[in-house]
Amino acid sequence: MAARLSRGHDMPPCTRAVLRALSASLFAIFSLVAQCFAADRADEALPDIYRSVPASSNVPGAQYPRLYADGRASFRLEFPSAKVVQLAGGQGLGREPFAMSRDSDGVWSVTIPPATVGFHYYWFIVDGTPVNDPGSETYFGYGKPTSGIEVPDPFFVSSLLISSPRPAFYDPQDGAHGRLEANWYFSRITGRWRRCFVYTPPGYGDAANAHTRYPVLLLQHGAGEDETGWGKQGRVNFIMDKLIDAGTAQPMIVVMDNDYATFASTPGTAPASPPDDPYFRMPPALDAFEPVVLDELIPMIDAGYRTIADRDHRAVAGLSLGGLEAMAVALGHLDEFAYIGSFSGAQFVIAAHPPAPGASPPLGFRLPPFDPATSYGKVFANAAEFNARVHLLWFGAGTAEVDFNATLRSAARQLRAHGIRFTLYESPGTAHEWLTWRRDLEEFAPLLFRN
Repeated sequence: MAARLSRGHDMPPCTRAVLRALSASLFAIFSLVAQCFAADRADEALPDIYRSVPASSNVPGAQYPRLYADGRASFRLEFPSAKVVQLAGGQGLGREPFAMSRDSDGVWSVTIPPATVGFHYYWFIVDGTPVNDPGSETYFGYGKPTSGIEVPDPFFVSSLLISSPRPAFYDPQDGAHGRLEANWYFSRITGRWRRCFVYTPPGYGDAANAHTRYPVLLLQHGAGEDETGWGKQGRVNFIMDKLIDAGTAQPMIVVMDNDYATFASTPGTAPASPPDDPYFRMPPALDAFEPVVLDELIPMIDAGYRTIADRDHRAVAGLSLGGLEAMAVALGHLDEFAYIGSFSGAQFVIAAHPPAPGASPPLGFRLPPFDPATSYGKVFANAAEFNARVHLLWFGAGTAEVDFNATLRSAARQLRAHGIRFTLYESPGTAHEWLTWRRDLEEFAPLLFRN
């Protein structure tokens, strides 16, 4: 019987048809894989599914940059008069600039190896001058509008084995959606108009929830970015929509303001003397941020939105420089905040790497070595009191952002030895980049306002 079946005898016709189809499919898959690994195979020679497509972050109609399902990306720039052109970007794209080659028409191009999934800043260096890519949308980073590219996760890209792509946790999802809106307000402290973005959860505007009040998360961007960062680069609204819709996170309001704030040069607005503890001080460009948050931003949000206006329903978190700010503001004002998050916080790196004698410190800012017994105004000195008062102290970093991860681990060991309760998350394989911080938010938000 087995011999006859192996030759197809006595087998129902439908079974033979299925086996033939499977054999044909396997042969096709193996053939396509072989084609993909052939170095001299042109993109156009491959089936549609293996060809590159324009990045979703391109301006409408732009064909480059282009992305492949395995994470590779191709970039082009038409610049006939240029002598040398390179592609540069953030850590997840590549640690060193990529050399680009010129064709006979003056078009420079390069295809880079698979990049880390997620968002990356990038730019071209044309004869030593950084320039943006006219084919890309821009995002505020590095202190100016900068080109960016969104690299999709291969797991969520259609293939022969996945008939339709599934959205990543930071992509738009089916289900209810919240709103992300801009708010302008005049700051007496800075003497300037300021803008913050506010996310309200799904159902906030429904009549059935007209009397419902919500907890608040203040969420800060990093150095060289602005209040648009979490909305554009971070996709905070899509992350929160998914978490809230799944019941993983509590419905909450998320407020994103600009880190940069300096005192107005008018009578009555001079800053108070700097705090004695340097861990409560801000870099020069941020020295008015704390009073702006406490005296202007929080009152404005509480007045304009249906918030639960107490410390037990207020959290603050930030990435990199924003993590430094979140720690300083919250730990100095535990009467206002009960939840604290530091995503790749800059404070431990700055403390662990003092500048060489005579050198200017990064951001014009120095911190002494971290010590739980003395830093942050001795707020950690009494572990039992701290643990009872702070509902969540949360730290995150990417395993590939070496300095941030190493200094965070060192500080975590000190805090643990001192009896401080906290949560530590390490994003696998990511550097100082937005996928780290998107993951941080996805892990952090579900732990908020559970007490």
